[in-house]
Amino acid sequence: MNFITKNKITKNKKCYLILLPVLAALIIALIPTLKQQWPLGWDIIYHVHYAQIYAQYGFTLTDPLLNSPYGQKIGYMPLFHFLIAAIGTVFGVDFMQVARFLQPVLAASIILSVSYVAYRFYGEIAGVGAGFLMLSSYLVSRIVLSLPENLALIFIPLAVYLYYSSIKNKNYRTAFLGGLLFIIVLFTHNAATLCLSLTIISITVLELVVFRDFGVVKNFIFFFLSLILIAVAGIVALQIWAPQTLQNVIQQGITATTGISTSLPSNRPLGLLSFLGNLGVLVLIFSITGSVLAVIKHRRKDLILIVWILAMLLLSNAYWFGINVISYRVLIYLLIPLSIVGGYAISYAYQWMKTSDKFSSKKLRIGFLVVILGLSFVSGVMTVENPKVSNFYVKNEFETVQIAPPSTSEIELAEWFQENGNESRSFVISNQFTGMFIVTRAGMPMNYGFEFYSIKNYPNMTISKLKEDNIGYLVYDKRLVFPSEDNYTYIRSIQSEFFPLYYFSQNITTHFDEIKPDYATKVYENQDYIVCKIDY
Repeated sequence: MNFITKNKITKNKKCYLILLPVLAALIIALIPTLKQQWPLGWDIIYHVHYAQIYAQYGFTLTDPLLNSPYGQKIGYMPLFHFLIAAIGTVFGVDFMQVARFLQPVLAASIILSVSYVAYRFYGEIAGVGAGFLMLSSYLVSRIVLSLPENLALIFIPLAVYLYYSSIKNKNYRTAFLGGLLFIIVLFTHNAATLCLSLTIISITVLELVVFRDFGVVKNFIFFFLSLILIAVAGIVALQIWAPQTLQNVIQQGITATTGISTSLPSNRPLGLLSFLGNLGVLVLIFSITGSVLAVIKHRRKDLILIVWILAMLLLSNAYWFGINVISYRVLIYLLIPLSIVGGYAISYAYQWMKTSDKFSSKKLRIGFLVVILGLSFVSGVMTVENPKVSNFYVKNEFETVQIAPPSTSEIELAEWFQENGNESRSFVISNQFTGMFIVTRAGMPMNYGFEFYSIKNYPNMTISKLKEDNIGYLVYDKRLVFPSEDNYTYIRSIQSEFFPLYYFSQNITTHFDEIKPDYATKVYENQDYIVCKIDY
């Protein structure tokens, strides 16, 4: 009895080893967080903006400040934005700084989730190894971002493990708990919901085909029971309190009503070298080894992880089947099961060394772990030290334009609008990435029709038309000029990711009188931007 109790205490103590990669993740995420005064990435700018919209207007499907005066469908699940709004409102903290604070919290939580699940599958060494392998991947550059996707990633490994546990133990309550985590993912991020759904479906098919376990259908139903209940309750609630919204969904579809897209408009495949390079050498070595071991042992938990990996591999290459996919964005979902089987390989190697005649020395075994974990940690640090993690760009046919973090000129421009802008009137801008920052920081509404209002002698443009559309300000990015100037002045919309950029054919500063409409008066200028005001 004493021996058994002692073993249990020792095992419980060892499980705390999985906090090592969590601590490492916290340190790695703090490096860029403390270096930058703004949260990392450009996406977080509009996520913070949506949090502000919810804080000001309550839950709404339409953002009144974008695409003014008509508004724009938000098109994102709201849970992440609610989280930022709640923390910022309760503690009286700027929402941008809330997002910055969440960076190390989300990163550490993701690693804790993956490490814990790997520990539950294969033991404490596997848990530690899986967490550090996650950090060794170049994809740690996404893990340190404050994004809805990263909030969802915390719950995906746990939901999969609960589903596996419910099958193993014939416990439908566990399946239902996993389904509750699915609901959290559903209300957080669309792509994460798809990835988790495909994983659960793949595991169910595995049970039906390989193990002939037809009872898994009950587990499947219990997993999605909470979704069914919420869907029924939601339909009833809409029928009572918002019947028009329900009618719009039925007639026009979810996308038209809410703005939430159910498909991608374009395809972005990833080459094999980029595919492998993003995952990282250590992940590839140990995940391949672990996968081979899993196939050889072919226990239920082994095959479930293999199926999970295959499902994400197929999704990342969905363009093979004519389905649009952003392959890079799926890699983070693939990295999770790869790291878990990679952790299993590390654990297997450690146990093999323990029973080997030549390598059984405890110093050698500890040295093996220290080398692997040390390399992973150093790799993670090197990744976040790379300026590419902090600086974000968009490419077009002419050049690469930096969109994050906000430049000094952008901050000065937003501050000018905060102090001088009339929030009852909208602005148009040639660089809508900067425009999004102005909306978020100054609360100014943005109209998307820059090319109609910002050039001299645009056909049929009158003060009454400007007044009707509530246009109050014209903002020019002086950097957006064609590489080769022409003899006459014109404007052209250049496509880039998210927003178009409007380029002029001549230097904006020296030819501004030829560009600026007569009804606009220049009221502000800094290194990169000119603001004109329209009086009526």
